[in-house]
Amino acid sequence: MVLDLLSADEIAAKTHSAMAALSSVRVDGSISLDGQRITMHLSSDKRGNCTGTVSGSATGALEIRRTGGKGWIRADEATWRKQLEKGGASPQQAARAASLFKDRFLTGFDDQQMPESAAMCNVIKGMFEDTGEDQVSKGIAGRTNGVKTISLTSVSDGKKLVLHVATEGTPYLIRMETTEGDPGGMDFGAFDKPFTVEVPPADQVVDFSVFKEQLKPA
Repeated sequence: MVLDLLSADEIAAKTHSAMAALSSVRVDGSISLDGQRITMHLSSDKRGNCTGTVSGSATGALEIRRTGGKGWIRADEATWRKQLEKGGASPQQAARAASLFKDRFLTGFDDQQMPESAAMCNVIKGMFEDTGEDQVSKGIAGRTNGVKTISLTSVSDGKKLVLHVATEGTPYLIRMETTEGDPGGMDFGAFDKPFTVEVPPADQVVDFSVFKEQLKPA
């Protein structure tokens, strides 16, 4: 199959099938989300396992680990303080909790209680499940991250994305980017390669219930 000779819709369909069939993928890049720049370096799989870091320009960096249905997040003192104040804690409460839990792993929370930047694991997990109604046009051949690719321009809800699809081997999405508004992009790799999520030592873990206790009024 010579991917370059197919129509834009045919390439898009094959790419979607290839990505949807993946058991795991690595994602590196940055995007704008709710007014802040989110930078991620994450490995994720269809079972919900995930490991890596997510940094928000307004909220700081989080280390994320998820495996076996359990999740842990870790941050430094400044990041916890920003996250807590953003969530409605008073400056005094945020400072107290941030000092106690800096550089320790927080666990025992549900997805609604996680900082929104940490939820990027779920975004990646569901990224290739829906086909949508995107309008796709064919671009040019080139090389992206050392891989021969063909570009596609996808328009969905008025937003334009440029997709770079591998033309040799499996037609994986190698990079997705936007050049409009606040530019950003994500690079994809380590397709179907297994990864290990290290469970934090018990003496470095704090339950979310203890964390919440520190946010009660004094």
